[in-house]
Parts: sequence; structure tokens; C-alpha cells
Amino acid sequence: MNAIWCRGVVLLALLAAALLSPAGAHGDGCPLPCSGQSSSPASAKYLYVQPQGAGGRLLAYDTATGDVAFGFPAGRASGDGFWFHTAAPSGRDTALARWQLGTGRAVSAWTLPGRWQLAGVSPDGRWLALSRPQTEIAIVDAVTTGVVHRLRLDGDFEVETVSVDGKRLFLIEHLDDGRYSVRLYDLRGEKLIASPLAAKGEAPVMAGLAWSGVASPDGRWLLTLYLNTQRDQAFVHALDLKRSAPLCIDLPSGAGKLERLKRYALKLSPDSRTLYAANPALGVVAEIDLSRTRVVERERFAAGALRAAPQRGATATISRDGRRLVFTGGRDLWAYDTRANRVRGPLRTGGPLLGLGFGAGDERVHALRADGRLLSFPA
Repeated sequence: MNAIWCRGVVLLALLAAALLSPAGAHGDGCPLPCSGQSSSPASAKYLYVQPQGAGGRLLAYDTATGDVAFGFPAGRASGDGFWFHTAAPSGRDTALARWQLGTGRAVSAWTLPGRWQLAGVSPDGRWLALSRPQTEIAIVDAVTTGVVHRLRLDGDFEVETVSVDGKRLFLIEHLDDGRYSVRLYDLRGEKLIASPLAAKGEAPVMAGLAWSGVASPDGRWLLTLYLNTQRDQAFVHALDLKRSAPLCIDLPSGAGKLERLKRYALKLSPDSRTLYAANPALGVVAEIDLSRTRVVERERFAAGALRAAPQRGATATISRDGRRLVFTGGRDLWAYDTRANRVRGPLRTGGPLLGLGFGAGDERVHALRADGRLLSFPA
């Protein structure tokens, strides 16, 4: 099926809609699921903030001036931090657009017949997965704008992502008892692999609520924070996209109070070898060695008060040398020295936070408050 190119007015309308949108409520220096230090050039650092997480609209704040530099409508970022894609209703069709995250520039725009939702983006931004009710899925090549696969599945399926090579579609199948399994669809053979994916020794059926996540820029990992509401346990669902293998890694969960577990913030090291899971409400920073897929270090500190915070407001940012991890449970700031294994904080910010990130040269940390004020602190 060939996509139909739209006129330039589509780009202008989409950009205007984005810039008129109010400030968002989630960000860590780059849009979800990006886990790099920033999607923008080091000399012009932006703080990217999304209202509803990975699928919401996005605003880029200039950390030098505190002003909004540019914005996008609701969409999804690629894991490598280079691309942002949007999908919006356009009559009976769907208007799609491809943007550069670092500059805010629109690269292309086209329409897809029918009404679709953008459900997933491959780590490099090449492949888009769009879905609509009755689990109908279309895979689109974002470079050529053509639809390369169409499929329909029986059951309750949710798109996780598409592999970098465009040959595998990863899905979450939601079961009637509230549990889920990870499924693989072979796009080359146009078939759903019969057995759910599972690590050796683990059950193929799991339970939990997906809360937040990050992706490695190299396309290897999709890392999701899950909250097991049956056992009041937090864990990381680590999906190895190259080996098509999922694994659950338990996190320190204290007394298991759900409101405290929600304050976990995930952040990858710059080399994507270590995942940091920091929770000020529990007073713990856990380091996960992704080569061994287990927690290798736990640093305890005095837990902070469980202050009111925006939904999914916990987030973190890390310096380019990987030395300084700054995180929040939604309001105050803590800093973790990854070499000395030492936590400092809290630093009071005076209100709920919507996002944070390092500025140019990693000399300062910028935090956007819910009232629209951009705060700046020495790193």
C-alpha cells in the first residue's frame, strides 16, 4: 500500500498545535523512551517534557533561557534519541509526521487511510507500529512512508516495539486473569510464534502493571518498570531485542507499599551497561548489571517524605561521564555519585517537578516545576 503525501500545510498545522499545548509532566533531558543524556547538541541543551509519558505531546525547553524552543503533538520518540513521530486524526484518515528531536524540524508528513494510533517505534526510528481495535496492526517504513506489513490477531495484544532490522514485532498479550505474556510476531514469515517468550527457568506468564521505562540507544534493551500489585513488588522487565529474550529483575521493595514503589526512576548509564533504579521514597539506589541481568549494588540512604507528586513524576538524568545521577520521586532532588556510591540530598525545589536534565557542559542541572518555572542548580 502506498502512502499519500500531504501538502506542507499539514506540517504547519501539526507544529502550531504542539506549540499551543500546555507544558508536560514527564521528562529526563530527553523524551521517553530515550535514555541518553540529551537528544540535542551539547552546546544547545534542551529539556524535553511529555505530558502523558511515551505517547504524549512534547515540549523542548531551552535550558539557557528557560523558554520553550519548540514542541510536537502527541507522539513517540525513538530509543536512540534522534527521531519523534506523531499520528493524529485527519478526517477518516491518519496524518503522520517525522521530526528531528535535536532541532524540532519536520522531515516528512503523509497520511495513512483509516484511523490509527501510533503504538510503537523501533529503537532507530525506522519502523512504526500503528494499531486500531480488534488488534489490527500496520508496520510502516518511516523513511519511505510505505506500509510494509498488515496483520490482525485474535486476543488482547499491545505493541511493545519493532526490532531494528524490521523483522520482529514484540507484543504483550494481556490475559483474562490480569496476567500477561511476551509474544513474538515473525514479520518475515507473517506469523505469530506459538510459544510466549520466557527466560530459562522462568514462567512464560507474568503479573504486573507497566509503570515507566527506558530503551537503550543501541537497540539492545527495552527496560520497563513493572509493579506487581498482587505481591507489592517492583521489578524491571528487561527485554533483549536482539536475542528475543525477556527477563524479570526484582528491585528492592521495602515493605511493599505501592505508592512508594511508584517512585522508582530508571536511567541507563551512557554506555548502556548499567541500569540505575533510584527510589527516594524507599531510600535506595540499585545498580543492575545488564551483562549479568541482576542487581549488583545497593546503596541505602535516609528515605524522603512521601510528598504528593504528579502521576509518574519520578525521573532521573545522568551526566555524560556517567559519574553523576540526579533523580527525583516527583518533588525533591537527590544526587548519586556512581563511583563513590554516595547519595546526597534532598534538595528542596518548592513544588512538584515535571522533568529534569543536565545543561550544556553538564555544569548545571535544570528542573521544570509544575508551575512552569525552570530551576537551575550547580551539578
